[in-house]
Amino acid sequence: MAHIVLDSCAGRDGGREALEAAAIASLQLDHQITVVGDESAITDALAKIAHDAERLRVAHARDRCEPDQDAADVLRQAPRNSIVVGLEIAARDPSAVFVSAGAPGTIVAGAQQILNRIPGVPHAALAAVYPTLRPHGPVSDLFALLLDVGATVECSGDDLVTFAAMGAAYASKISRIDRPRVALLCNGHGIANAPVRAREAHRRLLAAKPAFEYVGCIRADSVTSGDADVIVTDGFSGDVLLRTLEGVAATGESLLRRAAEKFQWRVGVQMLSDGISAIREFTDWENYGGAPLLGFGRAVVVTQADSGRRAFLNAIRLGAKIDRLQVIAAVSEGVAAFHGLSGPPRAPAPDPEAT
Repeated sequence: MAHIVLDSCAGRDGGREALEAAAIASLQLDHQITVVGDESAITDALAKIAHDAERLRVAHARDRCEPDQDAADVLRQAPRNSIVVGLEIAARDPSAVFVSAGAPGTIVAGAQQILNRIPGVPHAALAAVYPTLRPHGPVSDLFALLLDVGATVECSGDDLVTFAAMGAAYASKISRIDRPRVALLCNGHGIANAPVRAREAHRRLLAAKPAFEYVGCIRADSVTSGDADVIVTDGFSGDVLLRTLEGVAATGESLLRRAAEKFQWRVGVQMLSDGISAIREFTDWENYGGAPLLGFGRAVVVTQADSGRRAFLNAIRLGAKIDRLQVIAAVSEGVAAFHGLSGPPRAPAPDPEAT
């Protein structure tokens, strides 16, 4: 039984839907749930919501953080906020999974202060799924993994190869892929014109002969092909790519709807309407819960700022699956095995602009 620690101070309706998701989960799922936030407000709200009081607990966080605040300011000015309190609870419990729709920067900064980092991991990575044309693995998973999508904006070659090891270990557990195919996101089919960090990572991945299959570089216009199970990049590029994929999906849905309105025959309208519904269901991020933050000794799932009940429920289910499949242990083992083959990560080179 997993212990889900849920931040109730973020998400749709000021966190109200996060609380409602926790109440539903306490009735439907076999997990212990701790809701973090203003204890008085949570207790008053729960009095009006059906829930299992034996499975749902409340942990008080006296401070509240605003989503647009700088992470360092939040941790300094609101030290007992729901993110910090939730991460502290998770740190004390090996079965705990922390779920939050708070600002990713604050979650990452808090995790760096509170949670133990997996040995061999210089920086953490947020991993997101995206749909592909071809399925993956024996369960025909229709989604591939992209990391990093925002946790570490400035990356070194060491970061990228470690992200590759973490992403492959995650995919091997979640999608049951024995030997995941891993690619580096590049600006061409070859590595010659890629940044130094990507060229270094490419060289090390070719030389390491890791437990996963390194398939080389992949361009952004090929990421949805399904040629790779895991795509690795820095947090800035990954976030831009993920938002672009989401925007293209939304644009495609709008164009189909516009075309449907122009059809004058019923069958055509019905066919396009069915297509629109299928696209919406396939690309709706709320169906997949959130992005796991990989690199720490506890599971952390980050959901989008406007998450509703469905997104939180699916994030809870994802967190419970990560716990059940012992994904964090697999990630730790994958990183250790990779660096045992390719050598430990080196200290980052000094920034010439800082001297």
